[in-house]
Amino acid sequence: MNVVEEKAEDTSISEEDRRFIADFYKYSFVGLMLDWIKQGMKDDYVDLAHKISITIHGSLTHSIENFSSLSEKENS
Repeated sequence: MNVVEEKAEDTSISEEDRRFIADFYKYSFVGLMLDWIKQGMKDDYVDLAHKISITIHGSLTHSIENFSSLSEKENS
């Protein structure tokens, strides 16, 4: 949540939308880790972490921008 708060600092995104974004990324990460554990932790965790990093790189910023644009349209 702290990362979302920091990146969304100068936007018009509601607290509810900020929490949604944070929860989305939190549950995505937790889900991947639970699957990794369920499959016996056979895959290399460094590779998994690297793939997660590649996947989310920049996407948090895009999520915030998209919610901000939507919020601005709804308020105008």
